[in-house]
This record gives sequence, C-alpha cells and structure tokens, in this order.
Amino acid sequence: MGSGMTFEVVARDGVRVRETGLDRVVLRRREPDHDPGSEVAILPHHGALLMQAAVGEVRLVRGDAERAVSVPRGVVEVRDDTVTYVVT
Repeated sequence: MGSGMTFEVVARDGVRVRETGLDRVVLRRREPDHDPGSEVAILPHHGALLMQAAVGEVRLVRGDAERAVSVPRGVVEVRDDTVTYVVT
C-alpha cells in the first residue's frame, strides 16, 4: 500500500469523495456508550474498526494542510489504512 491513508465517502450512487496520502482522519462518532459527538482521530496503521458516525465534518489532514468535508449520518469502517465512510 502507498504512503498515508485513504479516505472515501461512499453513497448509493458510488464514491463521492476520495483522498489519498492522509496523515490523519478526524471524525465524530455516534455511539450510545460515548459522549455525543466525541471525536475519533484515525492514524496510519490503526486497527480494524467499525462505528456509527454523526452528521458534521470529517477533517482530513495531510502534513500541515487540513481539509473539512461535510458528511451526513453514516457508518465508518477502518481497514488496511483505508477509512470508508458509508452514507446511511
């Protein structure tokens, strides 16, 4: 796999957003056992993870640059340095 992580937003009609070479992905979770909207930072080599995500922004960090992507409610899968945000 190449350098950095990949982030994708996937909707019914296909991949809406795809960013590669990321150093960090920060998003808000929507889980009953955690504070509403608490943030999770995903770094390279993160273990496999499946969680519900809240409406809001996902921050994509590459070096000193940061980009925010607005997202609806969804489910996030982290696997093999790929963060996939599936719109629900």
